[in-house]
Amino acid sequence: MFMTYDSGRERMAPVEADATGVQAAVITAVIVNYNSGALLTACVASLFASSCPVRVVVSDNASDDDSLDRLQAFFGDDPRITLIRNRENLGFSGGCNRGLARAAGDYVLFINPDCVIPPDAIERMRALMAAHPEAGMAGCLIRNLDGSEQVGCRRYVPTPWRSLVRVLRLDRLFPRDPRFQTFNMAGTPLPGEPVSVEAISGAFMFVRLSVLAKVGPLDEYYFLHCEDLDWCMRFRLAGYAILFEPGVAITHLKGGSHASAAFVEWHKHKGMARFYQQFFRDQYPLALMLLVITAVWARFALMLPYLLLRRGQRGHPEVRAACDRYSALWRAAASPFAAQTVIVSGATSQVGRFLLPRLVDAGYRVIALSRNAAPDWQGECGGGVFWLRADIRDGASLVPMPSARTLIHLAPLVILPQQIEAFAALGVRRVIAFSSSSRHSKAESPVDAERAYARRLVDAEQALAERCGQADMRWTVFRPTLIYGRGMDRNVTLIRRLVRIVGFFPLLGDGLGLRQPVHADDLAAACVAALDNPQALDKAYDLSGGETLSYRAMVGRIFASLSRKPRFLRIPQTLFTGALRMLSLIPRYRDFNIAMAQRMNEDLVYEHHDATRDFGFHPKKFTP
Repeated sequence: MFMTYDSGRERMAPVEADATGVQAAVITAVIVNYNSGALLTACVASLFASSCPVRVVVSDNASDDDSLDRLQAFFGDDPRITLIRNRENLGFSGGCNRGLARAAGDYVLFINPDCVIPPDAIERMRALMAAHPEAGMAGCLIRNLDGSEQVGCRRYVPTPWRSLVRVLRLDRLFPRDPRFQTFNMAGTPLPGEPVSVEAISGAFMFVRLSVLAKVGPLDEYYFLHCEDLDWCMRFRLAGYAILFEPGVAITHLKGGSHASAAFVEWHKHKGMARFYQQFFRDQYPLALMLLVITAVWARFALMLPYLLLRRGQRGHPEVRAACDRYSALWRAAASPFAAQTVIVSGATSQVGRFLLPRLVDAGYRVIALSRNAAPDWQGECGGGVFWLRADIRDGASLVPMPSARTLIHLAPLVILPQQIEAFAALGVRRVIAFSSSSRHSKAESPVDAERAYARRLVDAEQALAERCGQADMRWTVFRPTLIYGRGMDRNVTLIRRLVRIVGFFPLLGDGLGLRQPVHADDLAAACVAALDNPQALDKAYDLSGGETLSYRAMVGRIFASLSRKPRFLRIPQTLFTGALRMLSLIPRYRDFNIAMAQRMNEDLVYEHHDATRDFGFHPKKFTP
């Protein structure tokens, strides 16, 4: 595990040393994380690709996304990472200060989790500071993803007068008059060499650690925004220069938090009001200060309706483009663990619930993919499972994933063939995928939708085999029949629920069609058994249960599991058809039809002899 600390315990992380016990010249990078998703991993990967040694302290402000799971999935037990889990969201300043308490060496870099740096950036910043002992802090050129200069990476201090000039657009009316100069320097010619500036951006602050004894840590009154301006003012008042290095350029993706727009703007305006009162109340007339503070809050009030309309908009707006550009960072970070890593898509399914612990017990690292947060039963899986959010229908969401040798696909099969190329880019060379025995049972259904579904399964299996062959992958397809085991299916579980509610079960005919229900745990065991078994390569298997019994007997077994005497009610087909049509009006049962009832009297038996022969598949009897 990473060195992990609770924010309530303040102690210094160990300092790296060479073979003689002398402290190494290591730079500490402090990252404040709050729901930064995959971008945090890309940032850390770029830091570790630096030309000089870097330790990373991640100060996490009680994130509820998968950013920390991703970090550990990629970097494992890397001792260069120290993780601080703050019990609540402390804001940027508070998070930085917790990380600062564990910084070591001569310099500390404060960097946003949605920044990516080139390999020579830190080395050049260190050389700059060494050449300028009068400097306490330095920043660099920060670019947007499109390459343009990002506002704020070099700027004048936004005094009340400069802010008023900007609000009234006086700089545009008098562009050559220095009295109407604003604080924004973006768009002006870049200097040809490092220069002293009044302020830099908090997204990248390279700080001489020794000066903080005089300047002090960041002001934690600022929750979000303006804390960097406050610090720059205090550095300059303490007599230290602030440098801007135009020769070092990093990229700031601006996708590092899920905070709402209204939340961000509230703290931005609150911070600006605090900043003015902190540094300029004795320099400006009271009337002007009141006017400026009033203007700050009036601007927020005017923005608020628009901000509230945007409150449902969350996510990383530039992550897709970042994935294309920085995919190599994710790949390089994850490569040491690929051979022992298994990706499980559809991990929240009932098969997944049994499969994940089995994989951990077998010694695999597991990347469990889900479109939503980790399920409440994640604790049953053990410590080797990392829950990452991804929609595998979208190939871009698979780019920021750890490398893996194996994929077990529990989600609908029809999704998979289109994403084989994306999984191949992760290093996947072995695929186990779940189809369904419905490709057999519904192939001749009188219902058009069911025949179409069976056809899609057949086509998906064929497409999977073809695309795996093109990508040099080996595949195995399982076709289970009537899965049960965790109350998540729509067959055994639905029957059980109906019996519990009404006390009887409706039958069409005698219900003598044969069934072979298969437990989800037996399917999980089949996955592990076939995983590294050469006999199972490039084959499809029907996987049925260990007992064959009639539909009526199966339902009777369900009655017995509820300690109830079996009660059946034979219903004419006309009445059964009408009842199913009524039930299909409920969205979750919209695909219910009379063909389902008719199959009560059809044999749906599929032998699993081949699976027994090739990888020892021995399913249990039906135990609802």
